Amino acid sequence: CSSDLVRVPKKNHESLGLQHAHEKEIIELVTDLDVPTVLFDENEGVKVTKYIEDVKTLDECNDKDRFARCANLMKSLHAKEAPLFIFNPFGKIEFYKSQIKEPIVSFPNEKNFLEALKKEYKPNALCHNDFVQGNILYSDTKDYLIDYEYAAKNDYRFDIASFFSENNIHYIDQRDQFYQAYFDGEIDPMIDVQVQAFERMEDILWGYWANMLYEQRGEQIY
Repeated sequence: CSSDLVRVPKKNHESLGLQHAHEKEIIELVTDLDVPTVLFDENEGVKVTKYIEDVKTLDECNDKDRFARCANLMKSLHAKEAPLFIFNPFGKIEFYKSQIKEPIVSFPNEKNFLEALKKEYKPNALCHNDFVQGNILYSDTKDYLIDYEYAAKNDYRFDIASFFSENNIHYIDQRDQFYQAYFDGEIDPMIDVQVQAFERMEDILWGYWANMLYEQRGEQIY
């Protein structure tokens, strides 16, 4: 018999500024990438999906081509028609900061850095925006990209930076394997410099996000 998995949003979920109706719209666009959805309640954000056997997360996968395989998933996502709604990381940073009563994180030269990066920012693709290792699933027959809570239009370099920074991908050969697959060998020599700037921005973004959720939930994971 087949099994299902149920995702239920945590308390204080509304403080993340997410809209379940947006996630529903994205889920309908990514049926070729996501695990099959059995039910999605856009009022409560409850999602039921098919349980896929014998899959491995990025951390569990030993395939030497795993970075290229993720690049192909991301490239397929970015090739889809982007929605009208935007994941604006600069706005998110200000929103998360506004929710924090007692800051426990800070970032040197944050204001000038973000103002400079904002001039280079181009929301031009449907992005996942949360490439943590548990959202990338590998199997012998198919690879999956799951969990589209944060998905929206964004700068494609944000997703690449998310994949690298969330998974501590710092070795040049690993990053190059990703770039070779994503860009079909036509690599802009400046791309890694640009992605590193987005990685720094994401450190700021998720640092304030974690500070906010630690305050609200008191969970050490953040």
